Amino acid sequence: MNPVLLLIEIGAIGFFALAAWLALRRGRLPFLELASAAIFGLLLEQANQVIFETYEYSSDFVLAIDRAPIVIGLTWALIIAGAMRITDALGVRRRYAPFVDSVLAISLDLAFDAVAIRMGLWTWRDIGPEQGWFGVPAGNFYSWLFVTVGFSLFTRWLREHARRRPALEWLQLLVPLPAFAVLTASIGLFAVLKPMTDSAPGGGLGIFAAFLAVFVAISAWAVLGPDRGRPDGAADAILDLRLSFASRLAIHLVFLAALLWLGLAVSAPVLLVVALAMLALEVPLAWLAHRRLEGAADAARSSVRATPVVGAPPG
Repeated sequence: MNPVLLLIEIGAIGFFALAAWLALRRGRLPFLELASAAIFGLLLEQANQVIFETYEYSSDFVLAIDRAPIVIGLTWALIIAGAMRITDALGVRRRYAPFVDSVLAISLDLAFDAVAIRMGLWTWRDIGPEQGWFGVPAGNFYSWLFVTVGFSLFTRWLREHARRRPALEWLQLLVPLPAFAVLTASIGLFAVLKPMTDSAPGGGLGIFAAFLAVFVAISAWAVLGPDRGRPDGAADAILDLRLSFASRLAIHLVFLAALLWLGLAVSAPVLLVVALAMLALEVPLAWLAHRRLEGAADAARSSVRATPVVGAPPG
C-alpha cells in the first residue's frame, strides 16, 4: 500500500463529502451536478484507457472501478464543479462560461500533471520523460479543455431549462454521455491536426497553445469585459465558493510539495515556475470572485430591506 496515494484518496473523499453536503444545502440540482461530474470523471478515465490506451493508473490506488480509481472521478468533480462555482461567482454569462470553466481547470493540470507522473500516479505510454511537456503528451492538455467545456456546456444549458421545469433536473445524470461525445470529437480533430504540425510522440503543443489562446481570450473578455451577468449572492453560494478555492489550493500544495520533494525544482525548474505562477493566479482570482459574490449578496439584502411590506404602517 502506497501511503502517499492513500492520503490523497482520503483527502479527496473528504473534500468531495463536504462539497456534496454544501451542494445539497443549495438544492437538488447542485448536488446532481456534482454527482454527475464524478460519474463523468470515472466514465472518461475508464473509456480513455480502454479505447485509446494512452495511459494507465497505478495499481496502488485502494478504491477503483476496473481501471478507473474512484479518487480520480471525485477529483474531476471537485475541479469541474468548483470551476463552475467560481465562474458563477464572477458573474460570467452562460455563453462564455464553459470557456472560463475550461481555463480554470487547465490551470490546475498545467501545475500538476508532469509532477503526478513522477509520483507514479499514472503512466503515459509510448512517450519518453523528455517528450511532449516533460513527459506529458500535448494531447492531454488539449483534451482537458474539451473535457470541461463539454460538461459545462450541457450542464449550464440544462440548468437554464430546469428553472422552469424542475423535473428536468434528473437529466443531469445523463450529461456525461454528450459531454464524452464532445471530448471524443475533439480528440478526433486533434488526431487530424497533429500529423500536420508535430508528428513526434507527445507532440502537438502548438495546437494546444493555439486553442488555449482562444479560450483565454474569450475568458478574459467574459470576466473583465462589460458583458457580465449578476452573480448568485446566496449565503450558501459563498460557502461553495470558499470550498472551491480550498480544494484548488489543496491540489496546488500537494503537488508543489511533491515537486520540491522529488527535486524537480533543480532538475526541471520550469515546472516550479509554472506551478508557482498557477498558484499565484489563484490570489487575484479569489479576491475578484469573493468581491463580486459578496457585492451581489449585499445588493440582494438591500433589495429585500427596501421592498415595502403590504399592509404595514408607514414609517
